[in-house]
Amino acid sequence: MIIPQKPWEHVEKEVGEYRKQFIKVHGHDAPPPIVAGWTFCDEDEGRAREMAEKYIGGYWQTVLDHYQFHGDHLKDMKGYEYYGGMSDNIARHGKQGAIDFFMELQIWGTPEQCYNRIVENANRLGSDAFSGVFSYAGMPWEMAEANMKLFAKEVMPELKKLAPVSERIKLAS
Repeated sequence: MIIPQKPWEHVEKEVGEYRKQFIKVHGHDAPPPIVAGWTFCDEDEGRAREMAEKYIGGYWQTVLDHYQFHGDHLKDMKGYEYYGGMSDNIARHGKQGAIDFFMELQIWGTPEQCYNRIVENANRLGSDAFSGVFSYAGMPWEMAEANMKLFAKEVMPELKKLAPVSERIKLAS
């Protein structure tokens, strides 16, 4: 499962390396990855952005605070080098810059915008599945429910029409 939190070009490279290693170990192609995304779907683009900033941004703020990404405690920890570098990015761009970056990786907007973002991510990573996170950061239940229901009504049926990724794009092995 891919949880967007890095620049897409880094994720694409990691997925490519994973696919090569998977073939080496298992002798066949890796299954398509599942891509997750904090999701806010609304008929009104302005409201979608406002709520994404409030709730997706609010979620990422809790992550930054919990893991203390503004500190340097992860810089020399093996396997956490990317996260260790986040403190440099936060120092350079501020916490709000880090929050804005995370928000832009997620799925929010009108139903059409949500669909387009999911398809773009699926095609760049060779994914056949999306797992949306619809309730987060203290979002009122009624809002989360409306978010999820609109997505289920407008976006999901269109996603189901997509051909399998193996028929849509050529994956490098």
